[in-house]
Amino acid sequence: MNKISIPIIKNNLYIKMKSIEEIKKNHNIKLVFSDLDETLLLSNQHVPNNNIEAIQKAREKGVKFIITTGRAFDMIQVILEEIKLKNLPNEYSICYNGGLIIENKDNKILNFKGIPFDVANRIFKYGEKYDVCVMIFTLDSVCFFKQDPIEVERKKKQNVKIKIFDDYDLTPLKNEKIAKMMFAKLNQMDYLKKIRDEVEPFFKDDLSISFSSNRYMEINAKGIDKGFAVKWMCDYLKIDIKDTMAIGDNYNDVSMIETAGVGIVVANGNDDVKKIASYVCEKTNSEGGVMEALEKFVIN
Repeated sequence: MNKISIPIIKNNLYIKMKSIEEIKKNHNIKLVFSDLDETLLLSNQHVPNNNIEAIQKAREKGVKFIITTGRAFDMIQVILEEIKLKNLPNEYSICYNGGLIIENKDNKILNFKGIPFDVANRIFKYGEKYDVCVMIFTLDSVCFFKQDPIEVERKKKQNVKIKIFDDYDLTPLKNEKIAKMMFAKLNQMDYLKKIRDEVEPFFKDDLSISFSSNRYMEINAKGIDKGFAVKWMCDYLKIDIKDTMAIGDNYNDVSMIETAGVGIVVANGNDDVKKIASYVCEKTNSEGGVMEALEKFVIN
């Protein structure tokens, strides 16, 4: 379907409200997919109270709220607890940018597609020649090669098991399920995009590459992205995709923002991503951008 383009004109309430009403008329939102970092969360990795309250009001109306993140499942348990979705049946989470889809009750795996070891090892070898921290996400840990102390500390705060390897050799992970890989370089997106441009021709049939948090080049199996996960959940729950909403801020959210019936970008989102949104929030992640989206299109 064609997306509705909404200009950010703060002094023209009529134009903006007319577009909001048009969206509400055409979409009966039943599923909400939300990114975490720079979208739902504060910088301290917690969910602001206004977002928590809005999520509960949406759930009272029968709407499901699905965390859709590049993080591992272990890294979102505190967040699920804050929004009262931890270990609940018929509630779901999407991790590794769509590589893992789980029912929250007992962490039941519904779908998993990781990177085959031979493909992972090929891109891993490219990582050795670049000035990046290399992270390999297995189902139970984050493995660091060419570690960056800042990234190690960041992951520790996100409640995940960490393994640090001194030797640049992927062989110890040969029998592990590799969910996702990342090259990290803080505030160096041009450099990361240059790496993408150099390696993508050799991996276009094997990998999907995206970017996030102004520091990560994220690497998934071919065909795996957040848009894939939106489609998968709609098929699984028998819900029309037009009745879904996706909220994000960055490049790894593009596929779900384009795929969902209504695509939302918080005010602090990347300008490129805002261009494809159905609606751009006036509030940032720290001000309650998710609350704003839920209030406009779900709760009211």
